[in-house]
Amino acid sequence: RVFSLPECSHGQGSIQYIWQKNKGNYLATTGSDQKVHIFDRHGDLKGDLCFPGICTGLDWDHDGDILAVVCEQSNGIFLWDSNSFKTTQIDSGLKDTMTFLQWAKSQPLLAVGTVKGNLLIYNHQSSRKIPIIGKHTKKITCGAWSAESLLALGSDDKSITISNMEGDTVRHIPLRMEPFDIQFSEMKADERSSIGENTVC
Repeated sequence: RVFSLPECSHGQGSIQYIWQKNKGNYLATTGSDQKVHIFDRHGDLKGDLCFPGICTGLDWDHDGDILAVVCEQSNGIFLWDSNSFKTTQIDSGLKDTMTFLQWAKSQPLLAVGTVKGNLLIYNHQSSRKIPIIGKHTKKITCGAWSAESLLALGSDDKSITISNMEGDTVRHIPLRMEPFDIQFSEMKADERSSIGENTVC
């Protein structure tokens, strides 16, 4: 064991955590105390970020340089830079609570979903923001990017959407129940086929 967090280190309830992608030098944790703590591999605190509401989503970009955070009581997207240890805030332009956030696997694209089913795709390199109102009719609860930068989103409206980088829906899949997790996987029709991540599960 390298280090452990003391009980109730983020207040009452469960703790969310995510390791820095690619580099694996930092661990980000959050809970009901409206804070995000960032530790190095030895358990030393490197970042102590306070927010106006409980964190509803956090994810590292594919290089592990930027940690993105969204929370209740704010329409801002908070970006913590692991190189400078500085935090910047971006106005999402969304009026409803953000409930989901995830970086693309190989592009500087950040997807943010809301409690009313709206979507924002933010390009960190160009600062371009693409709002998509009504992507779903209810809360966006989960999602995943494919290696080819397709975005799958699950919602309490009992459906999954597949969208391209521009936010255009290329597939809508109704479900019997509400989804709670989505992943892309590769399913080969035969040994010779190689078509990338072509299956949502």
